[in-house]
Amino acid sequence: MSTSLLYHAFGLRDQEYLKTEYKEGQVIFHVKTKESKLRCSNCGSSRVKKKGTIPREFQTQSIGLKPVMLHINVQRLECEECGKILQEKLSFADKKKDILEVLKGL
Repeated sequence: MSTSLLYHAFGLRDQEYLKTEYKEGQVIFHVKTKESKLRCSNCGSSRVKKKGTIPREFQTQSIGLKPVMLHINVQRLECEECGKILQEKLSFADKKKDILEVLKGL
């Protein structure tokens, strides 16, 4: 398993592979964002300080009959430019939908 597979199979450009875990019939790829790709979610500055992480899992395409999850510790970043503390923006994750958007789709 390599970062190259994550890019070609799942389109992950900014993350690197850490390990694979097989748990309860699932394949779980553990990844982290490359240090060089960490940017402020507000202004885009690369002048950021790490301020802890928040674990998240994302469901991806299955491999054969096995469900596949991506596990990432999402980095909290303090921006030296704008002063905000925000979670890193993940290129592969959709922004959370507003509940009104969800209800409109029903």
